[in-house]
Amino acid sequence: MVAYARVMTTAPRRRGRPPRSSPAAVEAVALGLMLRDGYEAATVEAISDAAGVGRTTFFRYFGSKSGVVWAEFERAIERLRNGLEVPGAATIMRTVQAAVVESTVEARDASDSWLARFVLLDRDPALTGEAAAHWQAWAATIAAYVEDRGAAASTRALAAAIGGAVQAVYVVVLRDWSSSSLAEVDVDDLRLALEPLVKAFDDLLRS
Repeated sequence: MVAYARVMTTAPRRRGRPPRSSPAAVEAVALGLMLRDGYEAATVEAISDAAGVGRTTFFRYFGSKSGVVWAEFERAIERLRNGLEVPGAATIMRTVQAAVVESTVEARDASDSWLARFVLLDRDPALTGEAAAHWQAWAATIAAYVEDRGAAASTRALAAAIGGAVQAVYVVVLRDWSSSSLAEVDVDDLRLALEPLVKAFDDLLRS
């Protein structure tokens, strides 16, 4: 089962407290309840009860219910930005491809619930509007890099088109992964899916 499926099938803990709690464990329970009941219906009280932690612990971990969803998205954007800032001789689009793939590997390794979060953002009507704004920020991170490095060939419009195209491909791959029965996603799927964009836009940027 993929990561988000494991989250959804985890039985909520109704009584008592686990011997030890962690942000990752509470996050998994929270995302499971949000996927099952909807973001708005999954209250902090319900999450805390199911995870076997107090409200104080929950807020110490996440700050707010929305922190379960958006804090990691902000970290994903930061990982992407850091990957784009790595110096090297690669072309613009090869650098973008490598940064997207590596930031995804880092997200996967940081949390078993990373794909469950995407499923929630992609499906829950209460989150789709804000999710769109976050995805725009993700794409804008790529666009800013392309514009900064592309010199005269990279107009603002072209840079924005590249950011939007990369984000669109990324979402398609995430949706494929979320509907897959594979035990673990293969990041080579993402690398290969981005390959046509890399070749086409690198040629355009060199023209």
